[in-house]
This record gives sequence, structure tokens and C-alpha cells, in this order.
Amino acid sequence: MKKETVFDVTHQLILETAKELFLTNGYRNTSTRDIAKAANITQPALYYHFSNKELLFIEINKQIGIQLKNEIEQIQKDPDTIENQLIKCTKALLTVYHRDIFSFIHQSAAEMEQENKQRLFYILNDYYLEPLQVIFEASQTPLSNKVSSKKAAQFYLMSLSLLFSTIHQLSTEKERSEQITELMNMVLHGVLS
Repeated sequence: MKKETVFDVTHQLILETAKELFLTNGYRNTSTRDIAKAANITQPALYYHFSNKELLFIEINKQIGIQLKNEIEQIQKDPDTIENQLIKCTKALLTVYHRDIFSFIHQSAAEMEQENKQRLFYILNDYYLEPLQVIFEASQTPLSNKVSSKKAAQFYLMSLSLLFSTIHQLSTEKERSEQITELMNMVLHGVLS
């Protein structure tokens, strides 16, 4: 293998390994030593690619964000009800995240340097919130007068925490779909009859 290819393969291995560990164990409970060991490389080799854990975490969230932004933009292009679009967005998020994304990013950011916190929040805004805002803005069903598309997108993401706490415990796709539909109904229509 060429040196560039070895670099690229190792770089990708680190990203994939770190992503799985961060999503499974959380930011706080994942060390660079854990990542290096799981990737079967040395810590200095990891630091050659990423100077610290924060930058590695940011890069992973950026890659996930780009993937999800593309999926959300595709969902938005297909004419459908806002409820069905949000159900599709939820399923896309669930394929990537094992835990509540909004809390996951905010709790992780609490342990970061201010500059890296800002980077993480830009990623959250640019790759998650803004594409969701477009879905709310393009909806044929208008939002309540006092609710902006930004607040609606934030509320949607925060509401997913209810789902993440139980969704991976459900055994069938039918059960998952029913729970997602129920939550989207509550997000869009409230809990009062």
C-alpha cells in the first residue's frame, strides 16, 4: 500500500471505531486510549490523525451531520405531509444514533473547550436544525403564530429523547413505526384532545 492509502485507511478506521464507542459509551466514557485499543493502533498513531478527543468527536458529528442533512434534504424534496416527512427524518436519525442526539451533543459539549463547543453547535445548527427548519417552512400546514420554524425544529429534536429511551428495546419494526408515529402525532398536534 502507498503511504497515502495507509494514512486514509487508518484515518477512516479511527473515525469508525471512535463513532461506535462514542455512540455506545458516550463522550465522557470514551478515552483516546479506548479508541486506539479498539482500532488496534497506538495512541501516538491516533494523535497523528487527530490532535485530541474533542476534534475527533467534532469530525464524527460533522460526518454524521452531512449524511443526515443529505437524507433530510431528500425527504424534503418528496411531496408528502409534514408528519410523514418527520417520521422519515426520525427513522434516518435512529439508524445513526443509539441515543438522544440533542442531549448527546449538549452533554458532550459541556466537557469541551469553548472554541470546540462552538464548532459542535455550528454543526448541530447547520446539519441538523437548518434542514429540519426547511421542512417546517415548506409544510402546507402552517405553524402556530408564535412558533418559528427554528423553534419547531428544536422542539422536534428535543422530543426525540422520549423515543430514544425506548425505541431500541422494541423488537419489531411495526412496534418501532407505531411509536414513531405516536410521537410525531404528539409533536405536531399536542397531547390534548
